Amino acid sequence: MKGKFRPLAAGAAVAVAVAGFGVLAGGGAAFASGGGGPTPPWESSVSPAPNGFIAFYNAEGQQVTGGSITANGFGAYAVASTAAPAGYTKATLLIKTPVNGENPALWSGEQVSSSTNFPNTSGPGQVGTTTNPVETNPGTDTPISQYITSFPNTDTSTDGYAGLYDVRLIVSGAGLPTLSTYWDTVISVNTTAGTWSVDWQGGDYTQSTTVGLTATPPSPQTETGGAASPIALNATVTPAADATGTVTFWSNGVQVGTTQTVTGAGGNTASVTTTPPYTAPSTTTPYTAVFTPTIGSSDIGNVSSTLNYVVTAPLDVTQTSLACALCGGSAGPVTFTGTVTDQTNSGTVITAGTVSLYDNGSTTQFASGAVGAGGAFSIPYTYSSAGSHSVVATFTPANGATVAGSSSSPLAFSETSSACTTCNDVQTIEGTVPAGTISISTPYTPTNPLNLGTLALTPSGTYFTASASLDPNAGDVPTAGQYPDTTFDGITVVDTQSGNLPWSVSAAASNLSDGTGHANGVISGENVGLTGLTAVLVPGNAIVAGDVTLTNQAAPVPPVGPTDTGTSGLGGGIAHLIATDTLQPEGTVGINGTVTLNAPTSTEAGLFVGTITFTITG
Repeated sequence: MKGKFRPLAAGAAVAVAVAGFGVLAGGGAAFASGGGGPTPPWESSVSPAPNGFIAFYNAEGQQVTGGSITANGFGAYAVASTAAPAGYTKATLLIKTPVNGENPALWSGEQVSSSTNFPNTSGPGQVGTTTNPVETNPGTDTPISQYITSFPNTDTSTDGYAGLYDVRLIVSGAGLPTLSTYWDTVISVNTTAGTWSVDWQGGDYTQSTTVGLTATPPSPQTETGGAASPIALNATVTPAADATGTVTFWSNGVQVGTTQTVTGAGGNTASVTTTPPYTAPSTTTPYTAVFTPTIGSSDIGNVSSTLNYVVTAPLDVTQTSLACALCGGSAGPVTFTGTVTDQTNSGTVITAGTVSLYDNGSTTQFASGAVGAGGAFSIPYTYSSAGSHSVVATFTPANGATVAGSSSSPLAFSETSSACTTCNDVQTIEGTVPAGTISISTPYTPTNPLNLGTLALTPSGTYFTASASLDPNAGDVPTAGQYPDTTFDGITVVDTQSGNLPWSVSAAASNLSDGTGHANGVISGENVGLTGLTAVLVPGNAIVAGDVTLTNQAAPVPPVGPTDTGTSGLGGGIAHLIATDTLQPEGTVGINGTVTLNAPTSTEAGLFVGTITFTITG
């Protein structure tokens, strides 16, 4: 009978257990991650100390270390790690919810199983031979999810109690009081994933084993007489020092052979012999090996990766022929040809696969080709020099083919030197084209600024304005390749990039300031404009009329205030495109235009200074 237990008086013995268990997958055990956690902080304070720990097993007698919280119980069996005193014959599972600072004997919990008799000689493997207490789950043990609804662990701290539950096994006997001590194993529960796993199981529960599985002879096997030959399944448990227990072999949910005992270091291997099934033309059989530690061991069992063993029908014998057109003459183009046929089914041709050519015993192919209609192949090749050859054609079947590969007989011939009336002698020349550069310049500096003069009030009286040409002398022309240019006051662009690469010029004006720091002591860079743009060509230069596209950037009218956040004119903190070289010839070109500065009538009197940055990009 199952029942709920609230905190009892100190010294009373009540054990608790959680639900859900690792399940079988095709006959092999599915082990959840578990163990290896630090010793729970309360274990050392339990007095008297627990009798040992609990290990869980499935219906096949394989160790279970985790599973679903909605399954009934922890598996088919819960087995104590040590024997019970004489006279005790019934085992019961309980779960307790740990509470930091509270005596473990007073924790709330619930009985989650019926009381079942032990030993259970009908149990599988070690479960059926041990005299230790065994709780047998008839499939009605309480799911962990149901338990934690009534007794949740609400601890979210880092004190070592969060997410853990204490599973306990208690024993009783006819005419005897319930044993005051218990066996316990601590589990952790992940309610988001809906899983539980063993967190601590007493002792050194930190060593996880691995199981390797091989077959002798290895897969694949070719059947003879319509049936497969026997094979040996070989399992190796590592580390060897922790390989004490049993190994079982499984295929499609059925145990293969008998349970094998392993004894640890020097005895960590196990084998069984079986004959794989075979149905023409090919059969694949999955095998796994499962290691279960000896009852009382705190090691973790494991299951091997699946070994898929393949038995196939014998491959048809093939024959590859080889001939060559123009082989044995002057070095030059030749064509290797041949046919691949199925000799087992006489007259059948092969229409899929590859033929590779090898010369003079080399293992490196020098040419290859596909097998096509009628089993034929044709592979062109060119010999560049005289020499003796012994060529073999080797056929490789396509993936999944039921025929074997084959090689032709050697084809021997000699190539002679090519005859020519005009022989070519190929020479190599080289030269380097420089990457080149692009540059932009103006003659204006802090000591030689472009002075727009005194701004004049417009006739309407709405704002101040002034303008000046970059180069007021219309006859000035840039000097090709000269920097700085002393004959032209506009913008000079020099392009020596190889490859006829494009370029573009942009301009950005800063705010102008009189240095006072007053609110009206600033003129926004948006009020700077550049218009009337023209390309000034250098006579005889590669850049001619029409190569450069110009874009005027006018200042706004009326002008904007000093705190405006727009991007008019040349201001706003962005680069404004003014020229693009679309046809991309190398050379030198000048750009002239008129700079205009507008200012609101609220601007205070004084000398205002700012900059225009011209940028060229390629």
